[in-house]
Amino acid sequence: MRKTVGVIIAVVFAGSVLLLLTGIVNKINRVRQASDKIKTFPAFSFLTLDNELFNSSDISHGPLLVVLFHPECEHCHYEISELMESSISLSGSTVMLVASAVPDSIRKFIGRFNNISNTGFFLLADTSCQFGDIFGSNVVPTNYIYDKDLKLVKVLHGEVKTETILKYLLSDANDSQN
Repeated sequence: MRKTVGVIIAVVFAGSVLLLLTGIVNKINRVRQASDKIKTFPAFSFLTLDNELFNSSDISHGPLLVVLFHPECEHCHYEISELMESSISLSGSTVMLVASAVPDSIRKFIGRFNNISNTGFFLLADTSCQFGDIFGSNVVPTNYIYDKDLKLVKVLHGEVKTETILKYLLSDANDSQN
């Protein structure tokens, strides 16, 4: 009887370890695929705050900053407010602010900022929570920086100083002027 119980425990343990390892390998493969997919600006469709469809094809060139944020995130509030106060609107860059939230929640969050209506800013709602599958991360805030040819320059996870974002975002513009 004890032998049978021992065998059952061993089989259950081995099965659990196998299931865990399979999950880890699958996760690594998904991250690797997303990492490969975002080397160039990936295809997607999100909603504008007016519930109109916004596609990746609506962006034809960079430099481009894609910011994943959440309306209730204090770090996101700080980072976006710093971006608004920076010279980003003068850089000729496009900024996509994407949140996995309903448009009303995003509107309330963005209402705190006076100059969000600058051209070059797109406010998007990922109501179907597909951002993580497309870009490979759901960490907020996360910044994806693309050059003028929409090739990935840098991914910055977590709250980042505006100077760091601008350094990578504007490096391509400065290189083309030299």
